Amino acid sequence: MTEPRPTAADDPAPGSVSTGEVARRLGVAPTTLRSWEQRYGIGPADRAAGRHRRWSEPDIALVRRMCALTADGVPPAEAARMALGERGHPAPAPTP
Repeated sequence: MTEPRPTAADDPAPGSVSTGEVARRLGVAPTTLRSWEQRYGIGPADRAAGRHRRWSEPDIALVRRMCALTADGVPPAEAARMALGERGHPAPAPTP
């Protein structure tokens, strides 16, 4: 029996990277990235087959801004509102 061949829908978008790669690039734990996505809506716009997060350069730029704000002492919730606001996105309601 042969393995099914991957389809174009299974391939990640060109130029997109994994959560682990974003974490390495920015010096942030992957769990932090996942938490920011869940809590504040700071996350990738794309998911590959199997719900894998795939980060585009604009997604990474947003997280980079979030990292810069938190490094300057801005609390994460406020940093997320600021970063999303700069991109013209409304911040989601915080999760309990």
